[in-house]
Amino acid sequence: MELLQFDELECHYGAREVFAGVSGVLAQGDRVALLGPNGAGKSSLLRLLAGVDAPYGGTIARAKDARLGYLAQNVADETDATLQELIDAALSRVADAEWGLRNKLLRTMLATFGFAPADYVRPLRQFSGGQRSKGALAHLLIDDPEYLILDEPTNHLDIATVRWLETYIAADKRSYIIVSHDRYFIDRVATQVWELDHGILHVYARAQPAYTAFLSARQTRREAEQRAYDGFIAERDKRRAAIAGLRATHTSSDYAQVRSREKQLARTYAAQVAPPPAADRRRINVRLESARKPTDGFAFEVIGLSKSYAQPLFAELDLRVAQGERLAVVGSNGSGKSSLLAILAGERTADSGSVRYNPAARIAYFAQNAQDQLDPDARALDAVLAVGSVLPERARALLGRIGISGDAAERPVHSFSGGERRRIMLARLMAQDADVLLLDEPTNDLDIESRQALESVLDEYAGALVVVSHDRYLLTRLSDRVLWIEGGSWGVLDGGYDAYEARFSDQPRKVSPPAPSDPEARKSSRLTPLKIRSQLLAQIARLEREIADLDARKVEIELLFGQPDLYTDRNEVAGLAAEIERIAERSVHALEQWESLQEQLDAS
Repeated sequence: MELLQFDELECHYGAREVFAGVSGVLAQGDRVALLGPNGAGKSSLLRLLAGVDAPYGGTIARAKDARLGYLAQNVADETDATLQELIDAALSRVADAEWGLRNKLLRTMLATFGFAPADYVRPLRQFSGGQRSKGALAHLLIDDPEYLILDEPTNHLDIATVRWLETYIAADKRSYIIVSHDRYFIDRVATQVWELDHGILHVYARAQPAYTAFLSARQTRREAEQRAYDGFIAERDKRRAAIAGLRATHTSSDYAQVRSREKQLARTYAAQVAPPPAADRRRINVRLESARKPTDGFAFEVIGLSKSYAQPLFAELDLRVAQGERLAVVGSNGSGKSSLLAILAGERTADSGSVRYNPAARIAYFAQNAQDQLDPDARALDAVLAVGSVLPERARALLGRIGISGDAAERPVHSFSGGERRRIMLARLMAQDADVLLLDEPTNDLDIESRQALESVLDEYAGALVVVSHDRYLLTRLSDRVLWIEGGSWGVLDGGYDAYEARFSDQPRKVSPPAPSDPEARKSSRLTPLKIRSQLLAQIARLEREIADLDARKVEIELLFGQPDLYTDRNEVAGLAAEIERIAERSVHALEQWESLQEQLDAS
């Protein structure tokens, strides 16, 4: 059964065409992930399909007896309703016989999401971003529509709630269209991928895991498009050469033949049977440098740190981070992750305890609302120059590497999108040459390609890294250890985020006691054969993902070297050549590590 069908849809903002000729079908049981870079028009398409906006052209047909549920990206900005009013609205459409059960289910869901009865009288816009998303989700899911359109449903949700939502949707028989940049979420939930890019909607075959299958299918499609275009250009050039030869040797009797061939070539070229493949969007192409070379010394240590607000966040937290180490900080919304980073950055004061940095270390802090630190009326260039002793030439170079080059550097900050502003903050971060990076949700507002590029940048960074994130791909790739904070308790787990997932994925809301404070006790408690094997498997999986990413990036650069326009920018050519060399070195190093770990695994 087809629930939704749309044909030749067009969307324009003023004179700018966002997309045209977009067609697709949502069938019963489909769970579609709509992907594409920031600015491609994903949210615009969802608003058209949900009936919020009218299309500029094209048609939309919806099943008559099927009710649609729509979750906007910034739902709290579009309503003044209290949580209780949302509950009442959801229950008003429920039959009397089901009212009691639905009411109980809704309140149970809200309690699971952390809402107390006293919260019901508060307007949704007064809650945090995560609470708004949870309240809107609970309202929509309990309303029980026949199919759902969700725009960034995982935005601001903690990992435990995202995991709950994954399980809920994956077990649901209803149809979904979902925009999300969470790659784990897409793999575990979606049955099909639609990609909206450069105004074209590409519909991929149904497959699971959907995101992983999409990457392979997209590469195959792009290679086929490139071959078709190369063949078209070769044939065109061959015909042009033949005409040029006739022109050079023709007599008066050949003139009609020359003109006929020229007209035929012009008609063929105008038809453009094989359109040129869309150019890749400019990637983040930067390198984060630390002021000092990595050593075996400490970057910073935390001694007996405690912080409370209405409830204790953490108490007697002890932690030592080595130079070059990567630490992930995880926990539910409100558990104290951002507060901890703000204390480490000196932005907030702890109730007790201390933080001691290596005296020679430079610290840089990327807050969750980092883009709000920018002066909206300042130029992007001035935003980078404001961090200190940065020359204008270097500031322009840093902005250029994140895709803001030329005249764009002169534009005021308020003219950029949220994702672009976070890129500007990344340029500010690079300008500081810090030895310790404290990053709070660095991938917020970034599309998948930008997230992958940022991961590569951070993966090459030689300094110490402490990152708070709900992006599980990023945490898996970047973390050596995990500090978890939950309900006033805390603990440190070796083996990176994969080891944390293996331990906690089946208990999303259960809080384990903190690890023993004695280092020797912690060490002995970890070194069981099963835990050693689990850590080895996690590290091997991380290296395999890293090697695959390096191979993919090498292919991308090699394709760029085949584009003549590239050679007009010597700096970019030099940068790509240097990146190829770094990729080769990292690939060799990663393969050596993989072989060593595989030998340890075989022997365990």
